[in-house]
Amino acid sequence: MERDGPSVQLGNGIEVACGDAKFFLDPRKVSEEAICCISHAHSDHMPSSFAGGPIHCSDITLRCMRGRVKSKKSRTFLESVELGSDPLVDATGAGHILGSNMFLLDAGQKVLYTGDFCPQDRLDIEGARPRRCDILIVEATYGNPRYKFPDRREMIKVIHDWVEDVLHQGYSAVLHAYPLGKSQELITMLRDFQPRLHGSVLDTTRLIESDDLRFDYLPFDPQDRDPQLVISPGAWGENGLSVLKKKRSADVSGWCLDTRERSLGKMGWGMDQGFAYSDHADFYEIIDFVEKCSPSLVYTNHGSEDMLAHEIQKRLGITAIPLKKEKKGQTNLGCYC
Repeated sequence: MERDGPSVQLGNGIEVACGDAKFFLDPRKVSEEAICCISHAHSDHMPSSFAGGPIHCSDITLRCMRGRVKSKKSRTFLESVELGSDPLVDATGAGHILGSNMFLLDAGQKVLYTGDFCPQDRLDIEGARPRRCDILIVEATYGNPRYKFPDRREMIKVIHDWVEDVLHQGYSAVLHAYPLGKSQELITMLRDFQPRLHGSVLDTTRLIESDDLRFDYLPFDPQDRDPQLVISPGAWGENGLSVLKKKRSADVSGWCLDTRERSLGKMGWGMDQGFAYSDHADFYEIIDFVEKCSPSLVYTNHGSEDMLAHEIQKRLGITAIPLKKEKKGQTNLGCYC
């Protein structure tokens, strides 16, 4: 069905076009063909190649991309690229990870792209604030009504108490989290225990740091066998952590809601505990955010697109359309949540 206003489709990322104005949102390839906006530096949103600038993104996102791209050509480009300042783009914090942005686009109508977002303030991160728009492009990672997270402020206390109890019992506490974003939150919330950073968590944290952004931690030392808090990437193996003979391990992820065991007790991957703490909006936060943005049209993307679009129409009476590609080659969202 033909609609007035800007077109929105999947292509090079999400493509928004109206007249002469064209935007690529989280594109796989950055080029001068359109205004390129990058929400954050998780690999499922970060470009894999760069052919021309400028780029609309935060300073932190640019630093992370410089350190995470694989090709020498891309690194050279990112060292000299200009940050975008086009008046058609208004960036504000997305509350997902440090440096994450939403983008309000002037494309004939006001188009808001959330990228990954979280509306709740937590620690040093301010949550995403709703913005009035005509068209909303919203993430659907947890776009299913079964996802309702515990209050994050309470979960911070629960995680802190678990670490304290484990150390008091003479064990090391190992928390597994994605290296960019969740791990830095854990460093901040658990700085009382001077966390040791293991593997890519250490490398990524050093990458984020700047003159005005520092974290309190120590590198993991395999020669130190005393009880300690270790923050380590992923939950698919503990490379190098077998030297800790007495340890308790936990996964920190919104996906810990998926089974009863994962949120409160023993779980898979050899973990002793799971904490349902996420830097994404849950289903009910998404619905509330959509309502407050008051769009006339919503596109859902990246996750439970069909379910979320159906629920937005049913609960809010707003036309909602899922944006999606074939599942072949789709990134595993669990890595980033």
